[in-house]
Amino acid sequence: MPVNAVPGFLPSVHGLRFANRFPPGPTLTLGRLDPRWVGFGDASAGLCGGMALTTRDLFEARIHVPRDGDPPANGSPRFRALVRRQVESLDWLRVPLRYFDLQAFRPDPPIGLAARLGREPARVDALLREWPRIRMEIDAGHPAVVGLIRASGLSPWLLTSNHQVLAFAYAAHEGSITIRAYDPNHPGRDDVTLEVSIDTTTGSGAAGPWRDRIALRQSTGEPLLGFFRQPYPPPRSVRAWR
Repeated sequence: MPVNAVPGFLPSVHGLRFANRFPPGPTLTLGRLDPRWVGFGDASAGLCGGMALTTRDLFEARIHVPRDGDPPANGSPRFRALVRRQVESLDWLRVPLRYFDLQAFRPDPPIGLAARLGREPARVDALLREWPRIRMEIDAGHPAVVGLIRASGLSPWLLTSNHQVLAFAYAAHEGSITIRAYDPNHPGRDDVTLEVSIDTTTGSGAAGPWRDRIALRQSTGEPLLGFFRQPYPPPRSVRAWR
């Protein structure tokens, strides 16, 4: 029963104190151009990626998080720092493409081209491919940035339904895995978990397809269809938080 955690990390201590809820406003502007005119760049859509990366930044730089329970004002140095980390969390758009692949091209059960290519639903990928990567990062003493798949469909507008958290501990038992996470939507909570249930046998005693044996849930009740480890780009500066 492997159990491990990033030494000393707790969301109630090291997570940002404010929730991922920002008033409407542009995350950035290009001169007089407001990106919201073309349907993106509104702070009210959330900055969970920027918050997850910033929390790891501050923890590893040993900087105390601000005690303020309100998000930084639009345009302030800390707001701009969050936006910068939000953009960097996209990894030159490779991360949004990964989200889109998992939400749009993994039908459950696999049909058509997905079936011919052997492309299983996102929860299978989460357990077989992504869970070992998350575990390895935690074992190395680092909180892992994890992308959560919460929607299924071909519409690119569904991308905003997905989410990013910071995993810092796990417990792996026979038939179950529990991953503890800092969730920007639930500040101050140490009890948020991502849970994987694995049915080890079928009624006949023989293992069935992975997609029929895996179930995912998040303890807070939001849908969870899959997850994956995101890259962590080191920050260029944490000056805004000192």
